[in-house]
Amino acid sequence: MPSYIPASDAAFREWIESFVDYAGAHASELGLTTGNIAEMQAVRVAFVNSYLADLATQAAAMTATEDKNEKRADAEKVMRKFVNILQVSPQVSDPERAALRIPIRDKQPTPTDPNAILNIIPPKQHLGTEQPGLVVVHFGPNPLDERRNAKPKGVAGGRILVIDGSVPSGTANIDSLPWRWAGDDTESPFYFKAPAGGIFTFRVQWFDVLMNLGPLGDPVTCAVTA
Repeated sequence: MPSYIPASDAAFREWIESFVDYAGAHASELGLTTGNIAEMQAVRVAFVNSYLADLATQAAAMTATEDKNEKRADAEKVMRKFVNILQVSPQVSDPERAALRIPIRDKQPTPTDPNAILNIIPPKQHLGTEQPGLVVVHFGPNPLDERRNAKPKGVAGGRILVIDGSVPSGTANIDSLPWRWAGDDTESPFYFKAPAGGIFTFRVQWFDVLMNLGPLGDPVTCAVTA
């Protein structure tokens, strides 16, 4: 026989409050004493107070997570800027770069075939939209798992393009759409800020160390809340 007590906390709250309210209003007809009603009221109040406190804690944790994700996006953008500065600065030695735990560039790079990037399979995408006003663009061979999403050999990073809205049905040449540059990133994911929300479509292409561009990947669309 199925339990008459709801499984979820929200449904249980509704059930116990309805039960105790009715029992309290009809105690004499139901043969219940004042003590019986008081006992039910006590456990009802204790549960509801604890339930509401738990909801508040969850909401606070969600807000804290969203704030952390936004602060990390800002921090990564700023730190990458200074890493790029320090990587090319003649005042910074390779041991100092190693101490900072940043990549040490090859001072005599191997000549790059400008056509090699054209033969590399374009990156796939996975768009994260859990946080309002932010799209997390995971790009690479395996964007669903960043631990297994290393760039292919010969790739320096990804260029992210975006258009507002989705690709119109029946578009014969999606390259002709008004794509705009969203940013370049040497590592996945890329953070795209859209504080007003909306629908956005992204495409990503690889670039090499000389900024030769590879073919564009398939478009992926997402909806972002404000």
